[in-house]
Amino acid sequence: MSQLFKAIVIDDEPAARSLMRRLLQEHSDIVEVISEASNGKEAIEKIESLNPDLIFLDIQMPDLTGFEVIGQLSKKPNIIFTTAYEQYAIKAFETFSIDYLLKPIKEERLLQSIEKLKEFGRLNQSININGLQEIIRQFQAPKKAAALPIRTGDRINLIRYENIAYLEAQDKYVCVFTIDGQKYLTDQSLTILAEKLPPAFCRIHRSYIINKDKIREMHRHFSGRYLFIMDDKPGTRLTSGRTYQDVFRSEFGL
Repeated sequence: MSQLFKAIVIDDEPAARSLMRRLLQEHSDIVEVISEASNGKEAIEKIESLNPDLIFLDIQMPDLTGFEVIGQLSKKPNIIFTTAYEQYAIKAFETFSIDYLLKPIKEERLLQSIEKLKEFGRLNQSININGLQEIIRQFQAPKKAAALPIRTGDRINLIRYENIAYLEAQDKYVCVFTIDGQKYLTDQSLTILAEKLPPAFCRIHRSYIINKDKIREMHRHFSGRYLFIMDDKPGTRLTSGRTYQDVFRSEFGL
């Protein structure tokens, strides 16, 4: 009889957690999802209290990176990283013999991780986090470009960062809104785009990233949230999400 691994799914994107749960339903005889976490702080609390056998850990989260989460754990369960890094950067994970899943996660790739668990019963017992983090940092794309490239058919629009008011996730796309009210569509996720944006941009909601330099006003809203009125042509009003409160409060010194 195969070992049953009790697991926690850790990702700041609800859609990613939902997809992982759905994919893992096919392997319920091996993996039982006992909880979820949407940020690093919550992940640490749940891992310490629930003592899971396995965690699916996103690397890039709004408060702590996956590496920082691991560094604060008193006990380290089996870890399967989930990442949106480009394929060439994944060589770092292979070098350190750590299991990983590249987003968007494919069912057949998840099956390989499950089979490895079944065969060996234990993954990555000793992880050189500092070494892995340094290699990943070297592979990260520099954020020195002055514009965000958005492909439209055969044409690539270069949207200068200072002209972007905010970005909004809508269904399978992300809309990039400029200060003059123009709208551009991209099929890249907010998480991937966040890695390309300069420090002036801050995620205030699972669906919104705003340009801090293009905020006209901020107002306190219900339940500790904030209303942002953007300095764009339509005077767009955006409300922060509770999950990202600590992030933007730190960004704005609130």
